[in-house]
Amino acid sequence: MKPNERINGFDALRSIAMWLGVVVHSLIVYKATPAPNWPHDESAGYVFFDWLYEYIHIFRMPLFYFVAGFFSRLVIVQKGMQYFIDQRFRRIFIPFVLSSILLLPVSLLPFHFYKFFYGERLTLAEAISGSCKQMLHWNGFAHLWFLYYLLIFYIIGVTVFSLLKKLNIQLEIKLRIFFETFGFLKIIIFILALWLLLHFFKAYTPPVYTGIKPNLEYLLYYGFFFFWGWVMQVNIKSIFSLTRFSWLFFISGLLLSVLRFIFKDKLSGPISYLTASVETVFLVTGFIGIFLKYFSSNSKRWRYFSDSSYWVYLVHLVIVSSTQILLLNTFIPPFLRMPIVFIIALILSLVSYHLFVRFTIIGTYLHGKRERK
Repeated sequence: MKPNERINGFDALRSIAMWLGVVVHSLIVYKATPAPNWPHDESAGYVFFDWLYEYIHIFRMPLFYFVAGFFSRLVIVQKGMQYFIDQRFRRIFIPFVLSSILLLPVSLLPFHFYKFFYGERLTLAEAISGSCKQMLHWNGFAHLWFLYYLLIFYIIGVTVFSLLKKLNIQLEIKLRIFFETFGFLKIIIFILALWLLLHFFKAYTPPVYTGIKPNLEYLLYYGFFFFWGWVMQVNIKSIFSLTRFSWLFFISGLLLSVLRFIFKDKLSGPISYLTASVETVFLVTGFIGIFLKYFSSNSKRWRYFSDSSYWVYLVHLVIVSSTQILLLNTFIPPFLRMPIVFIIALILSLVSYHLFVRFTIIGTYLHGKRERK
């Protein structure tokens, strides 16, 4: 790979992680098990969606943070520290702050309405009034939490990178040798490390938390994947060595996900956390290998798909949750509601991206300037 060559597979992978967030939020209402703080469609209750939610949830954000960590060090090495700080300030910090002020209150409005109208059985006027008042209060970062922790990991990564360079510690040479290839032995090492982390917190994945106070579980769990991607960038050959066993890891992770879901009531203690660790690492490495192998060419469609994914994720929540609430108690069959929710979110978010974002200053901040053809 050439020093400044674009890794198209990782661009596609990062966008897939974003888009899967829309899928997860589209189906969460229709699971058999209600999700805290979310609307619940009692006429649906599909166990398949419970499995699909768990399957996507266990690898999506670890995969995103892995790619983010890899790209972070890549940009620093290729463009320099000051360029990295300036770019991340424009593309992450500013969108995070503005989205928290402008998009977040609107995104949570349907959740407030559902709570007051369906949960507390208030009148329509009272529910609308209460929802609007609740918008003025702090309600957490909701779906923007990942940007919050991404900024924290950037600060930690830049600090450690600068400190090691200042102290002239030759850690990079040792890492380059260690990551010459990434075979099964190193996979086992990362599985065991993740297993110890899960066993420490007694959880398959960190429970949902959107507060402003940094959560230790989030910092350690997602930081594990962010800095895994960071250190593997030291020797890029290690990343491309994953393409050899990508389908083996992916299929093994998929089968393990099905088995773990079927027998989850019988799994407990260290064994349950070990199976979750194996599943997570297998799926992360499998997806990485597959996308590096089959999405290596430069595609205009995938580039557009990648460019739009950031905006789509930022705005999708209000579309998804509003549509889910509108479809409650309607004549539309429950099994059709989830795809309808996803398709509406897909169309509206993409249309808004193309008309109001891609060729405007918003798009410039999110992904760089794009010229009309």
